[in-house]
Amino acid sequence: MGHDRGSYVALRLALEHPRRVERLILLDSVPIGEALARVDATFARSWWHWFFLGQPNKPAERVISANPLAWYGGHPDAVGERNYLDYLAAISNPATVHAMCEDYRAGLSIDRTHDDVDAAAGTRVQCPTLVLWSERDDMFDLYGDATTIWNRWTTQLKTGSIDSDHHVAEEAPQALAQKILEFALV
Repeated sequence: MGHDRGSYVALRLALEHPRRVERLILLDSVPIGEALARVDATFARSWWHWFFLGQPNKPAERVISANPLAWYGGHPDAVGERNYLDYLAAISNPATVHAMCEDYRAGLSIDRTHDDVDAAAGTRVQCPTLVLWSERDDMFDLYGDATTIWNRWTTQLKTGSIDSDHHVAEEAPQALAQKILEFALV
């Protein structure tokens, strides 16, 4: 299971090791190659940070580390006090900030290459796959019906949505847990 950028890792695992993954759950994402193939002005305005964080020579690390809370924002009311404290510790750690930027750098390079190769070869996830998206996030605005995209990447797809903003696990944990249980117990 993976959310947002974590879903790219989960997808790669399922594609590259199909005998090891029995079920796959992906939240708020489309394959990175699919996202980048659809970059337009709307995407660029909403997701400009992908390209900033993906720049070499660490300009993003310098900007973020100067004032992490100003860069990322956030409030304990949205995700809970304990999660918020973990979040503050992470965004204040230069090693964590560097790792986050490296993830974006990989997304704009090797991850996209892997997705493009798999798309051209028609490689698909072989296990049952659940794709969920947050109803108050921008998935539909950017990609339309994500089911259309995911049908090309999976052999056994189930989709759904949850009434939340982007941080679904923190904002709607009960609803997410219910969807996971329904999928896992089938």
